[in-house]
Amino acid sequence: MNDLPRVCVVGYGVAGRLHHRLLEAAGLRVCTVDPALTAAPAGAHRLRPVEHSPAVRDVPGPVDLWSLCTPTQVHVDVLADVLERDPRARVIMEKPACRARDVPRLLELLERHPEARVVVMNQYRHAHALRLLDDLRRQHLPDQPVTAVRVAFSKDRRADMAAGRFVDRDHGVFGYEWPHMLAVASRLLPPDTYRAYVESPVEDVRGVVHDDYFVTAAHERAVPADGVELELYSSVVGDPPGDIAAPEWTRPFGHSTGGRRRLAQIQAGNALFTAEMDPVALPNGGRLPANTHRLTAQLPTGCQEMLVNDSPMDNALRTAVARLLGDQPLPPVDLRPVHRISALAARFGRDRATAAAAGHLGGGAV
Repeated sequence: MNDLPRVCVVGYGVAGRLHHRLLEAAGLRVCTVDPALTAAPAGAHRLRPVEHSPAVRDVPGPVDLWSLCTPTQVHVDVLADVLERDPRARVIMEKPACRARDVPRLLELLERHPEARVVVMNQYRHAHALRLLDDLRRQHLPDQPVTAVRVAFSKDRRADMAAGRFVDRDHGVFGYEWPHMLAVASRLLPPDTYRAYVESPVEDVRGVVHDDYFVTAAHERAVPADGVELELYSSVVGDPPGDIAAPEWTRPFGHSTGGRRRLAQIQAGNALFTAEMDPVALPNGGRLPANTHRLTAQLPTGCQEMLVNDSPMDNALRTAVARLLGDQPLPPVDLRPVHRISALAARFGRDRATAAAAGHLGGGAV
């Protein structure tokens, strides 16, 4: 057993606990470091924070792989500590990799440590349910081009934020589910169309600005290339009323545990192909079993449904571990999602600063 790779999960919040459980289930030896552990797992260490980041230098014994699950604003600080301890470290970073202001430092760290290997988690890039959704479209309409891709990921985080659990005041709503939605869009859009979108200026986005939590709901539309329409929507405050209410296409699909609704939809011709990602609501108020997703094809000839069992997080972690512990070259860290969510947040940052100066900042739509 002692010859199995040893992983240290840094941060024991929601993401850290999930990483710990899945990595242990994959057969790895797992320890956890966090300065504020309450329900400590086996192998956990309560270590004092060093400049707001856990003291990874003090983790006992050798570490083969690091999994960084801290708040976004300290990702680069923790990575710097890991690389100081081991310049050849193998590192998984939770999304988003960092804030836009931290990108130069992140790139400098990676350049200064060429033997380090870093992968940023992007779990929905590894969602088999999304591949099956696109397969369903190709099966029924092989000659019809995609005309629209729509993604809506929401979760009611009000209780968590009021309790002081991680609040992203740099990106607001764009720092929570938006990186997931970008990963979904990258799976469903043609590659050139996704590239055109993620590298283009922000044009049509509306949102709700809160005086403490920054942007709490947002709706973006774009037509990046080839006439394909892209629509992205997210909320962390339930279903807000008014102009930033959830789009009409989401209405047939209910909210599940914690106010979650995770939807991806492809339109081709007059047909719609929709993935309801876990957790999936049932009409009686219950939900489908964990890691069960529902795919629906609304065709001119009728409606078809199928259920898919799939854990995107497990897929992503196992792929990351294999890549990091292997010897094949890794692609550069993709920072386009960081720049995109930062550009979206900046649109509201300017409005927020103007409103604050005028004394009008509150909970209205921008």
